[in-house]
Amino acid sequence: MMATQLPPKVLEAIKEGLSKVDWEGFDKSKVDALIAEILGKVDAVQLHYLENCVGCAACAPACPYYVVGEEYGPVEKAEHARHMYRKEATILGKLLGPLLNAKKPSKAEHLDMLVELVYRCTNCGACYVNCPFGIDSGALIKGLLAPLVSRAGRIPVLMAVFEAAERKRVFMDIPALRQIWQDVMAKAEQALGKPLPYDKEGADYYLMVNLADAMFYPGAVIGAMRILDKAGVNWTLPKEPLAFRPPIGAVVGFGDSAREVMSFVNESIEKLRPKNVVVLDGGFVYPWMRFQLPKVLGRRPSYKVLHITELVVQLLREGRIKLRRTDDPVTWHDPCQLGRRAGVTKEPVEALRAASSGFRLLPHHGAESYCCGGGGGIGCLSMQMIEMMAKLMGVDSSMLLSGEKEKEFILKTQEAWSIAVKRKIDDVKKSGAKTVVTACPVCMHSIEGGAKLYGLDIKVVHFAEYIAERLE
Repeated sequence: MMATQLPPKVLEAIKEGLSKVDWEGFDKSKVDALIAEILGKVDAVQLHYLENCVGCAACAPACPYYVVGEEYGPVEKAEHARHMYRKEATILGKLLGPLLNAKKPSKAEHLDMLVELVYRCTNCGACYVNCPFGIDSGALIKGLLAPLVSRAGRIPVLMAVFEAAERKRVFMDIPALRQIWQDVMAKAEQALGKPLPYDKEGADYYLMVNLADAMFYPGAVIGAMRILDKAGVNWTLPKEPLAFRPPIGAVVGFGDSAREVMSFVNESIEKLRPKNVVVLDGGFVYPWMRFQLPKVLGRRPSYKVLHITELVVQLLREGRIKLRRTDDPVTWHDPCQLGRRAGVTKEPVEALRAASSGFRLLPHHGAESYCCGGGGGIGCLSMQMIEMMAKLMGVDSSMLLSGEKEKEFILKTQEAWSIAVKRKIDDVKKSGAKTVVTACPVCMHSIEGGAKLYGLDIKVVHFAEYIAERLE
């Protein structure tokens, strides 16, 4: 049931999101047209991924969902993209069809199977770094299969609604979400003891705080401000968040939406002419700001993008900040997008070693770090998250579910995650750490949930909050 107390612009966005959801139907002509469109945009790198996999499955043990079922191995999941590619784009595939495993979805059950495979992939990149031929199966699953199933209607309602709310920029019109932002900013002003430097032109550092940052780790938002203030640098931040967690469209395969959101974010930042943009979110937000944004713009942005871990190390080396060193038994979990995909692995370790003599590496770290199992949208697919977001929006949780079929899918995804996360929790347990520091809301949520599930008593903290608590 729609919540009529919400502002009209929010209701419009919700309706638009819901209009894209169809967990029951199947329109073959639409699916065929989508396949032709998606495959028509395949670039040379994706073509390599499609053509050159030999099916050796060397990547399989690296995948967090392979332990859930062999059908969730990277090769097995990505092979469904190759089925469509052979049928749509190769002469032999058109002629011989099933003999070459060249086929396209022909009924609803095929889409149901594909959407399950899409949400058994975190796009963590572990398959890529373990492949002897440099095949990135995650890029095929999230780059080709995700757009197909989402645009064909198999998209979780929660993600469809928030994609529309971010793209139409109405998320701050939801009273509870606006209140969260205002409360965090008020606490930040209290912590600094002075007004916050909103939207200042020509600053050296623009602290990019998104609404998801304020929601999921307010201590990190305040901590980052304390670090910048202590360093005495010229910094600023947005008066209101530019996005919820940009770009949500990329997670569900809506490329046009992702480009629209990122263009708006960049335009808003460039108006203020900062030299550097500092990102708190080490999930997909960071690589999109640093690596994908130039592709969206067709040029480099006018500023340099830094993750908060990179900035802290820079400030430590320059002597602008100093840390009170403790002996906490602490470790660092590399978010897959920040570490494996973006290469930011040494900076967090350097900073945490400076903060604690008790720092220790996880048995699997850096490029070999175990994924938490919650990326690629999987972390949002739980009844707990749906109920929490429905409460914040002021709607009944049933409005964020299309029906029993989607609910069954959500519950099955939750169960799969509970198996996939155990490998990460076991790795943390072997380290002996009592505190896990990381920098991604999904990683924090997943590790906290996994630790509770498997009885491991640890604290999970965002990097910025941990460092700020140890400033001299």
